[in-house]
Amino acid sequence: MTVYNGPRPGQARISVNNKSAALALAMTCSLAGIGAAITLTPATAFAQQNTARQHFSIAAGKLSDVLAQFAAQAQVPLSFDPRVLFGIRSDGLQGSYTAREGFQALLSGSGYALQPEGEGSYSLRRLPSDPVTLSPIRVDAGAGEESAYGPVAGYAARRSITATKMDIPLIETPQSVSVVTADQIEIQDAESLHQALLYTPGVVPMGSDNLISDGLIIRGFNVTGSEPMYLNGSKLPRNTFSGVSEPYAMERIEVLKGPASVLYGNAAPGGIVNMVSKLPRTKTSRELKVQGGRFDRKQLAGDFTGALTEDGRLSYRVTGLLRRGDTMTDHIPDDRDFGQLSLRWQPTDDTSLTLLANSQRNDTVYLYGLPLEGTVQHNVNGDIDRDRFIGEPGFDKFETKNKSLGYLFSHRFNDTFTFRQNALYFDAETDWNYLIMGSLDASQRMLSRTSAARNDRNRTFTLDNQLQAKWSWGAVEHTSLLGLDYEQSQFKRTQYRGTAEALDIFDPVYGSPVQLNGSPVSDTTEDSNQLGIYAQEHIKIDGRWVVMLGGRYDQVDGKGKDHLAGVSATTYDDHAFTGRAGVLYLFDNGFAPYLSYSESFEPISGQSAGGQAFEPTEGEQTEIGLRYQPQGGFTSITASAYKLTQENVVTSDLANPGFSVQEGEVESTGFELEARANLSSGLNLIASYAYIDNEVTKSNSGTKGNRTNGVPRNMASLWADYAFDGLLYGLGVGAGVRHIGETRNIANTVAVPSYTVVDTSLRYRLSPQWLVTLNIDNLFDEKYATCSYACFYGVKRSATVTVKYQW
Repeated sequence: MTVYNGPRPGQARISVNNKSAALALAMTCSLAGIGAAITLTPATAFAQQNTARQHFSIAAGKLSDVLAQFAAQAQVPLSFDPRVLFGIRSDGLQGSYTAREGFQALLSGSGYALQPEGEGSYSLRRLPSDPVTLSPIRVDAGAGEESAYGPVAGYAARRSITATKMDIPLIETPQSVSVVTADQIEIQDAESLHQALLYTPGVVPMGSDNLISDGLIIRGFNVTGSEPMYLNGSKLPRNTFSGVSEPYAMERIEVLKGPASVLYGNAAPGGIVNMVSKLPRTKTSRELKVQGGRFDRKQLAGDFTGALTEDGRLSYRVTGLLRRGDTMTDHIPDDRDFGQLSLRWQPTDDTSLTLLANSQRNDTVYLYGLPLEGTVQHNVNGDIDRDRFIGEPGFDKFETKNKSLGYLFSHRFNDTFTFRQNALYFDAETDWNYLIMGSLDASQRMLSRTSAARNDRNRTFTLDNQLQAKWSWGAVEHTSLLGLDYEQSQFKRTQYRGTAEALDIFDPVYGSPVQLNGSPVSDTTEDSNQLGIYAQEHIKIDGRWVVMLGGRYDQVDGKGKDHLAGVSATTYDDHAFTGRAGVLYLFDNGFAPYLSYSESFEPISGQSAGGQAFEPTEGEQTEIGLRYQPQGGFTSITASAYKLTQENVVTSDLANPGFSVQEGEVESTGFELEARANLSSGLNLIASYAYIDNEVTKSNSGTKGNRTNGVPRNMASLWADYAFDGLLYGLGVGAGVRHIGETRNIANTVAVPSYTVVDTSLRYRLSPQWLVTLNIDNLFDEKYATCSYACFYGVKRSATVTVKYQW
């Protein structure tokens, strides 16, 4: 991936006519950083090349260089000043094209188009700020204006599918959305969802371990296990321990902040995460990546896409990864096999079917954690080592196998109506042996332990039908959406318990016997179903005012079976209506203030002392914000303030000990600021700040005033990336700083200290095909921890080297 660097002033103008000289001069200018006016004047007229196809194989590089090579090979007279294209990169061109198709593919997204100059010659012209309707030419599924399903050049996305289920510009969305692009994932070398979201405001990964769970806190609410994950807009209702996400397979990661039930059904009030897969493109692109370094890591990854037919109607993408390595903690491996295949069939310009499948196997060990004493509290024996393992080598394991199969279907009936149907099947199995940490003895050395094992099986199916209508009435533009979705899920778990000997955590001796009982302590199955119907209206009035309205009705039920007791029961049978409303105003200068209100619901199991089933918890958010996205630029800034409340929270029933009542309430009030910019000087930035005032506002359990575990009051981050040009062309450097304020453990008895971590990146492009990158996380080896039921050290300083080959 590449990042737009933008033009710079003060360069000379030079004009040449000879084709060979022009190409030589273009390459010289690239190396020397000197702009030139390049004129290529072969005799053949451009009009004669409109229907004639020829094969091109032009490597990625500066857009000015790639255009010069293409014009020379296509024998098209083209004049332009490279200064206006300074810093803009191109993926090159592979395959058969007419001259017109080739130019359109290369200039897509650059802000420029061909301009006839008479006598068969052409130049470049700057496109106006307003969208321009171009005649359809099948060149690349990812070409043209940015698509909510497609790649983003740099860090600043301009469109999103997550907040509206429609390809709506972010500037017209009255709710906060953060988008992590594939460029950011690659440059920061994010190997997990946790790492990919480290520079996203209001999002806090649960714990420091990212091998067994994608658990997150969003806007002060733990969304783990509440179905916050979506894949290409389809719900991915997997259990917390049914697998983790692979960022290398993602084009973008989008976080919708706040209640999202109006489009997605039951969910925690903090928000959801939608991951968009790398989908097929008709332009051939191939890469291989070899990585080594941190904790004996050895990794091979590849991504291949292109057309399977000459007309591009059938295209493919294959993405895969093999990893063998260790972790900071002794005796915990990090092995992964991942493969993803997608096929797109587009029989007409109005119909598209994309099939997606992936398979993943993880072989690691569950990191249970460490005691408070010796990590964030005083221990008479000193600090516990960061690499300490409390389990038993040879017994502990965490093996996960999961696979998914789905499709994305779309058909445009006419200029008004479009139908979409998305389906996803997910199947996962987890085998898990681990030792449970007990307490320290009086010497604060010996840690008691018990053994446990379990097997989980998770199967889910989701189907989402959407009918969209785009229509106008006078000066009012409407985009209407009507949807019906269905989810079916089954989760089976069998658990065992046993015994193990204590461990000296300051001088561990492993190899003591571990016993597991032959009979399980629990064997349960949970089945759930959800059916929802929703409607949404996006109204744009006179090109200025945007009004968003939405409503949804859900019917959900859950049934559980205890196989040991032979008892089945309905755990919940609920229905809920949720809504959303927002208003936004678009100024000419790129500013867009907005105000919105949204709701969520989340079913919970259990019943009161009187035998009444618990009602779903309810969330509601009021948000006021301001977006800034200048026309024709690559900058996105969002500032938002919100009040987010969750009601019907379960708390102790004082009149009936051992039972609960739904009289609890949790509230988060906060402010977020996020800036993403690809600046003209070659400097690219990500800056964020979040203030989260989170506390229990109602409780019968004596917890009123407590903060939710792991929620900092303040968090901030800054990432800067600079791509050199001129004599240092090919060199790129990046550095970031992340600060997380003081947090609390689950019991709210310990204040976990704040911490600040610095990350760096250094890369050098040896040629258009070869790129070498060095990433160092936690550059100054900051020692820090996060705590919940136990404490987890943050990853110590670690470095990886990546060599990538593209062709």
